[in-house]
Amino acid sequence: MSNNDQSLAQAMKEESEEKTKDAAEETKVEEGLKKKEDTDPETGTEGGDGGGGDDGSVSGFLMSKKEEKWCRALLGVRISAFVLCLISFTVMAADKVEGVVIESMDLFGNFFSTEEPYSFRWYDYKEFKYSLAVNVIGFVYSGLQICDLVKYLITKKHTLNLRIRGYFSVTMDQGFAYLLMSASSSAASTIHISRSYWVGEGVHKFTDMASASIALSFLAFLAFASASIVSGLMLRFN
Repeated sequence: MSNNDQSLAQAMKEESEEKTKDAAEETKVEEGLKKKEDTDPETGTEGGDGGGGDDGSVSGFLMSKKEEKWCRALLGVRISAFVLCLISFTVMAADKVEGVVIESMDLFGNFFSTEEPYSFRWYDYKEFKYSLAVNVIGFVYSGLQICDLVKYLITKKHTLNLRIRGYFSVTMDQGFAYLLMSASSSAASTIHISRSYWVGEGVHKFTDMASASIALSFLAFLAFASASIVSGLMLRFN
């Protein structure tokens, strides 16, 4: 083999070694860039099943504990609304009094008073029937909400999607708060008129029982308003 052939073979061998070396360096650089992309820039740990998974577990645990705390607070408000509605419509349903009504008449300039037996019954007044109906429905609704919350606290599983349930609860709570305020206001006006118009034995007992029922209905309104606020906060946090 001539000197020219040997020089050419040596040059080709050196060129091949340089290409192999460049390819190895490029591969090394690509592996380094890939590793850098997989690394968490804040913690310096690699992604995947490393630190990110632990952070997700901790975050989920804290969120679960926070949700459980708010659910316990909401459960207390629900129980208050349940009890208040129950007592309110029970008192109203028992408001039946047998009494005597004193009626005055003016006959040719002479005044006469007569006493007539009269039965005071809550179902004779549409405002009282409205108030009782709203409290009964609020009682049933609160009972169902209590069962759902107790189920969640025991099983840690929601019956409905959390967001759908949140919107439903906020809407229903605000609706019942409005209905209770409306019913209580109309019944309170009827009590005031009855006290001004009726005179006789048993009138005050009848209106006093109705007043007690309306007062509890107002408190139930506050409970539903509070439940609406708590449900809204839970919806916002989640």
